[in-house]
Amino acid sequence: MAPQPLRALAARRPVFGTFLKLPRPEVVDILSLSGLDFLICDMEHAQIDEEGARTVIQAGRATGIPIVVRVPSLEPGQVNRLLEAGAEGIQLSGTTSVAQAADLSAFSRYPPVGRRGLSTAQPAAGYGTVPLPQYLADSNERVLRVGQLESAHYDDPLEKIVAELDIAFIGVMDLSVDLGLPGQLQAPAVQEKIAEIAAAANRTTTPLGIFAADEGTARHAAVTGYRYIAVASDLALLSAAARERLRPLTNRPGATAERGDNHG
Repeated sequence: MAPQPLRALAARRPVFGTFLKLPRPEVVDILSLSGLDFLICDMEHAQIDEEGARTVIQAGRATGIPIVVRVPSLEPGQVNRLLEAGAEGIQLSGTTSVAQAADLSAFSRYPPVGRRGLSTAQPAAGYGTVPLPQYLADSNERVLRVGQLESAHYDDPLEKIVAELDIAFIGVMDLSVDLGLPGQLQAPAVQEKIAEIAAAANRTTTPLGIFAADEGTARHAAVTGYRYIAVASDLALLSAAARERLRPLTNRPGATAERGDNHG
């Protein structure tokens, strides 16, 4: 039995995930045991090609944890192949226009609500064993469309952009950079833009998503209404755990001073 759609979970409660930078099934296995609700396979900033993404997606299907794939741009064939492999959804970076958001919807859903091409000789369709009407309906209902809003300026009104999305994900770090305030997430200009995006999402009843660097920030996001929360990344979690577990050894007399502390 397929796990409950991430869309349905996010409609009931906040869901927590992390960015996946290492395209290894073992990493997916370990993270699936942590209690996370989803993983974001990062094809934008990590060294993950389409083959690596399929490996990650397959591991997610085996362990029952949904895999959303972040892409830097939309190519219909690639979107289709990722979804056919079993990806739970597509997360588009740098969404600034209604056209981009509409293409994300069209490329990820079958007619009559989209323009996605059909083949049932693929994993998500059970290699043709799922009745076609059921597969089409289930896929259109299940696939999650996430747009990253991380720019200071947009080509169209925010309300019209977010209306096309299942999740309006605020990319806080890129947003701060685009506003000329790199890393200053509490700066008034950054907070004003976040509030503007949130207001547009509220008017269209579009669930909000956000990146949280740590547990405290993630908890705060959850209690303030965010539903799709990406906490750190596998690399950040590995780095933090290594520093914490090995600090008694690396700080011993004679060891290199503050080894690892400069790589956070």
